[in-house]
Amino acid sequence: MSAKNQSIVIRNATVVNPDSVFVADVRIANGVIEAIGDGLTGDVVLEAAGCFISSGFVDLHTHLREPGKEEAETIESGSRAAMLGGFTAVVAMPNTDPAQDNVKTVQFVRNRGREVGL
Repeated sequence: MSAKNQSIVIRNATVVNPDSVFVADVRIANGVIEAIGDGLTGDVVLEAAGCFISSGFVDLHTHLREPGKEEAETIESGSRAAMLGGFTAVVAMPNTDPAQDNVKTVQFVRNRGREVGL
């Protein structure tokens, strides 16, 4: 069985939902949460007692610096950093050079985000 097709169980994690917090196992198959409960089985089991699982965070104030100041940060490097911190979406501030205040620059930023593909 290839790693891509393996199911992963995250055991004994603290699951944080909008309306509740509880300890449970989470099974992921093909990149999708398949089940949440107790005593789940899977091809790979990761012990997560003391760790938290929640939906991804959204950063509404991100300075990605691209276009214009790529030496400080790019859309790719900023997106990767956000991903490693548990963020699943970022909103780029328009303080780039050129500013994101016209269709051409906004399309550039959107296209770069798609190219990065995180």
